[in-house]
Amino acid sequence: MQISLSYQKIKFVMKGANEASHSARQNRRQHLAVLGTTLATPTLSTFAQPKESPLFSFGLMADCQYVDADKKGSRFYRESPAKLEAAISTLNGHNLDFTFHLGDFIDRDFRSFDTLNPIAAKLKSPLYHALGNHDFEVEESKKQEVLKKLGLKKSYYSFRRRGYRFLIIDTTEVSTYRHPKGSEEQASAVTELERLRKAGVAGSKPWNGRPSETQLTWLESELAAASDGQETVLLFGHHPILPDESHAIWNSSSVDAIFQKHTCAKLYINGHNHAGYHLDSKGLHYLTLDGMVETENTNAFAVADLYSNRLEITGFGRQESHVLKFR
Repeated sequence: MQISLSYQKIKFVMKGANEASHSARQNRRQHLAVLGTTLATPTLSTFAQPKESPLFSFGLMADCQYVDADKKGSRFYRESPAKLEAAISTLNGHNLDFTFHLGDFIDRDFRSFDTLNPIAAKLKSPLYHALGNHDFEVEESKKQEVLKKLGLKKSYYSFRRRGYRFLIIDTTEVSTYRHPKGSEEQASAVTELERLRKAGVAGSKPWNGRPSETQLTWLESELAAASDGQETVLLFGHHPILPDESHAIWNSSSVDAIFQKHTCAKLYINGHNHAGYHLDSKGLHYLTLDGMVETENTNAFAVADLYSNRLEITGFGRQESHVLKFR
């Protein structure tokens, strides 16, 4: 009897222990479930990833196109100095490595440079100019002085920064307006333009032009050197390369073929067509900036942030923003 009672006690104790163990396991599972839910729920710190810093930041402007003249259509020439000053004030608020103005700094009249240059001098970052057709709408005797007024030693050039190469091409080099009337260069350009017009070339307009063969050789060598050095190339100029329409250079297909051949070339940014445009051609970006001279009160310029795989463009005023992913 004593043994039986002891056995019952043992059963009771074991049952209690089993129940306690089962309860503990249930509690533990519930605790882990709650803990698991807590771990799976994103917290603020989960999303607080370090913000990626750009490799370079630079300003973008095009077609300031000032002249002391009444407006023509949607072009408000006398408003351009104030727009340029406002753009520079905003750009100076960013930590920029450099800034581009992509052609047609003036509309005409050599004296127009003297109005804009003191304003441009307020820019905190180095300013790189591309040449535009209107920059040569000056007295015949002054055409040879345009580069100096824009602080340029050469009409096309490049510079390098930490694995990146920036090429500024001259799309006015062969044109009917670049050289003085009566010169051999001007006469040759007039003949070429007429031939292209008869052939139905879309860009065969007197306000366009093209790089010379010498410049294209230079361009090929720059791109080849960049490829050999595993550099990324960004290109800039005044006239569009693509799309091939009434604003494009005379030899757009030839220049596009050079760009496409060298995959180190990621994009080409230009001015000239004041309406702006973006084209992705087989992963190579062609971006036309909006013209600053257009409209009375609305500006147009941008800040570009360069990353290893893209260029992020933040537009101001009429200028649209873009994210251009590299091929």
